[in-house]
Amino acid sequence: MSLDQPPADLPDGQADSPSHTDASETDAPEMGAAENLAEATPAEEAPVAPKSNLTRNIIIGLFLFASVVIASGFMFKTDYVALEPGSARDTEPLVSIEGTEEFPSDGELFFTTVRLNQFPSLWEYLWISMDDDSLLLPAENVLGDRSVEENREVNLQLMTDSKDIARAVALEALGYDVIASNGILIVEIVADSAAEGEFEPGDIVRQADGQVLSSANDLVNYLATLAPGDEVTFVVQPVGEVETEERTVALGARDDDPERAFLGVGPTDQIEFLDFDPGFDVEIDSGSVGGPSAGLAFTLAILDQLTPGELTGGAQVAVTGTIGIDGSVGAVGGVPQKTAAVRDLGIEYFIVPTALGEEQIAVLEERAGDSLEIIPVATLDEALEVLDRLGGDVGVVDDFEAATG
Repeated sequence: MSLDQPPADLPDGQADSPSHTDASETDAPEMGAAENLAEATPAEEAPVAPKSNLTRNIIIGLFLFASVVIASGFMFKTDYVALEPGSARDTEPLVSIEGTEEFPSDGELFFTTVRLNQFPSLWEYLWISMDDDSLLLPAENVLGDRSVEENREVNLQLMTDSKDIARAVALEALGYDVIASNGILIVEIVADSAAEGEFEPGDIVRQADGQVLSSANDLVNYLATLAPGDEVTFVVQPVGEVETEERTVALGARDDDPERAFLGVGPTDQIEFLDFDPGFDVEIDSGSVGGPSAGLAFTLAILDQLTPGELTGGAQVAVTGTIGIDGSVGAVGGVPQKTAAVRDLGIEYFIVPTALGEEQIAVLEERAGDSLEIIPVATLDEALEVLDRLGGDVGVVDDFEAATG
């Protein structure tokens, strides 16, 4: 019988009838029936636990269980990397010119970043999965076979290379002969990709299907025209060798977009910086930011700082995309997340690479809403045409070139 149940009913005829008691039960002298009834002491009942104590114990138990579950969720790390909206930073304060006149600008050119949340906790994973502006990817898709620290070092080196190329391309646009192309250098191979076993870091790719490749963007843009399963014949100069050879590779598919071809190499421009001194120095302070995606933004910022007037026409313009030594603008990752960051800052224009493809650009336009204009460009010249349309003083670039050419 549970503690909360009433005593069982007595049989019929006993409910109102006193029972005979003896001295051992009552510990009292014999007396009449009426006195017996009046003086009798009820039998002692078993103690009952107060309801308040039971409820309190249940609540404490549930609280402890919930605490353990919540703590475990924060301690358990998932094998994913989250791409989340990062920041949009004004590029021009990062560019310093020494040895010649500098022309600060009232307009702003922003370079954009993505926040990498590596191995989020279980609760972070669930929260991020409900955010339309973020993307969760298996860690191996982002890190490959590198550790977090190795990946960081690679991205910092890519940023260094990107700044070198941006300086060179900006000076070329102003009429200086600074660089010469020498093919495409393979700096990394993605694990389990089509390139694994076909290329090695240090290989130099000269051609693809007979097309001469003068920059990494040439390779990226050419692969964008192909489909998974297509075969490509490359002319390659193996690492440490002088002679070239042909290699035919069947392309794979991107994990995040199975309809797009994927080779699986990390290319960079194999360039030669000519022994040339323009008479001034250009420095770019990128801080702790890694990756090559600010190349176009840095190029435009250098041009704006070296020429009078407002290259942006006083507008706020965000920019993303790599820059090739030939002035081509290459695709980069995390652009939907960058778009969200730009949109939330209230910036009106966002220049992105045409090489992203029509489908991806359509995604960006949907993400941008009505307040942010997405403007695709394929080259530095196209980016300058956009700024000219926005009212920028683009003609000063040509005037500078005419004065030095």
